[in-house]
Amino acid sequence: MVDNKNFNEKQLKDKIKSYNRQRIVIAIPIVIITAILLLFPSLGNETLPTRFAVLCSALLILSSLLFVLPGRNAVLLFFMATAIVTVQFVYKQIHPQSFVILILINTCVLGVSRKIAHNFIRAAIHEIETLSHLEIEATTDNLTQLLNRNGLEQALPTAWAFCKRKKKNVGFLLIDVDYFKSYNDTLGHLKGDDILKQIAHSIKICFKRETDIIGRIGGDEFLIFLQDIDNDHIVEMAQNLLSSLSSLKVKACPGSYKCLSVSIGIETGIPQTGDSLKEFYNRADMALYHAKKSGRNCISYDNVIIKNPNERVWQNESSALKNLVAECARK
Repeated sequence: MVDNKNFNEKQLKDKIKSYNRQRIVIAIPIVIITAILLLFPSLGNETLPTRFAVLCSALLILSSLLFVLPGRNAVLLFFMATAIVTVQFVYKQIHPQSFVILILINTCVLGVSRKIAHNFIRAAIHEIETLSHLEIEATTDNLTQLLNRNGLEQALPTAWAFCKRKKKNVGFLLIDVDYFKSYNDTLGHLKGDDILKQIAHSIKICFKRETDIIGRIGGDEFLIFLQDIDNDHIVEMAQNLLSSLSSLKVKACPGSYKCLSVSIGIETGIPQTGDSLKEFYNRADMALYHAKKSGRNCISYDNVIIKNPNERVWQNESSALKNLVAECARK
């Protein structure tokens, strides 16, 4: 939230600078013409100080009308123009009536300037927030609030290039929900959508570093890109995800496991000069296929199948219970 606020403030400052630069082309000839009209006729006579004081107020008016002057800049210009008029009044170079009129004009101009700046800034912020909202909608999956394909296509190349340049280890995780079609067919699509939301929430809890890139790339398929992390930790985080989904206690559909489960394919490595993002993705996809082919509810990494820790515990408890029942029967 803080980063987004800072980013919006930078955009606002850039917008004001761009607007003011465009107006400089108009302002320069107007200032030159105004200065000539006010000062040239009075050169060498006693009306020059008065005309110079009027010029200062005129420049303040022009600046306020042509440029967007945030509070500090507007006040600074006001004090500069007013200070010049005040010094001339103290040295009795202008009449008291002229001094009062110019001070009133400068004060009114300050109020108008702040009002113009306020309206411009409010309109600019609204425009920036609208564009930001539209950009978020274009890159975010509405159901899970993860990145969609478009969002991933924008985020991944930048992260990949950084890791390749800095020789950082990366991890690709492809996640597929086991037998998800059965949930939609038996429980309905609304319940299926709810399950996807729960899975997305579990993924965000397990992979919560700011640099972790998480997206939904298909109906029930997710992608996670990890950077600057060792391989053992990547596998551990994937195991935590399997355990987390098991703890949701979502009843499995017929033909699947005891609880909701997913299959995970992992590919890791330090990107070399000739490596491409697509190659790593394809290898992670092959690992996912290996996990599904090997019985699902597991992780495939480096051609090794890693079972769900919770499933192993459940199987051990089930085997112990069967042995106990058999022993009791023998007695």
